[in-house]
Amino acid sequence: MSTSRKLKFGFLGLLMLAIGLIVLANIWKSDLRVKRVTIEGNRIVETAEIMQLIKVPKNSQMQEVDLMAVRRDILSHHFIKEAVVERDLPATLRVTIQERVPLAIINGAQILYLDDDGVVLPHSISKNLFDLPVLTGLPDDASLTPGATLKNPDIQEALQILASSKLASKELYHLISEVRLRNGGDIVLYAAERGVPIIFGHGDIASKLVRLEAFWEQVVSERGPESLQYVDLRFDEQVVVRWNRKKS
Repeated sequence: MSTSRKLKFGFLGLLMLAIGLIVLANIWKSDLRVKRVTIEGNRIVETAEIMQLIKVPKNSQMQEVDLMAVRRDILSHHFIKEAVVERDLPATLRVTIQERVPLAIINGAQILYLDDDGVVLPHSISKNLFDLPVLTGLPDDASLTPGATLKNPDIQEALQILASSKLASKELYHLISEVRLRNGGDIVLYAAERGVPIIFGHGDIASKLVRLEAFWEQVVSERGPESLQYVDLRFDEQVVVRWNRKKS
């Protein structure tokens, strides 16, 4: 037998073997059943609550599970920002969650939250209690419906201030008890300590927060917040302060 014929038969043999393995693999996969569903990444939404959204009966054929449909059902929850659904063979459906984390409270006719994207979130029944700043002075036309995204420039800037303060330090974020919008006017923060007004204005967020944190740590911690009337951060590289006369 010539070398070319040997190579041809060898190739055909390998091809038949590969086809056989593929057929066997498909038969094996077709017999796999969903025995477990695992949920990862959730801290706010209870696992049981997510499980209720996953409409996959136990012992369903693994290959027949519509992963995109499962993902779509999970994303119907207001507090879930993203979900990845994967088959973890032989018997597990794995779900990885990215949640929307509340950044501020809207305290109106009902308690609502906003995340850093400006998405309105309903009052949560999570065991995690949220110690969050209150956002006030919202425009009358703001759509306070869970799932809506508030794109008003003042609201978006207020959320940037809070997100940046949280990124800088937990202490700075919790220093802010309220962010008040003023219909396009200067944004005003109120300190958790004594409700001291902090005139923030607009723009230059990072620099203003650095100055505020340094001033509070180095000066206010020594003199006490009760000695302050207000803090003004609107001027470049300055912290303008008015002190109560009794403490000056």
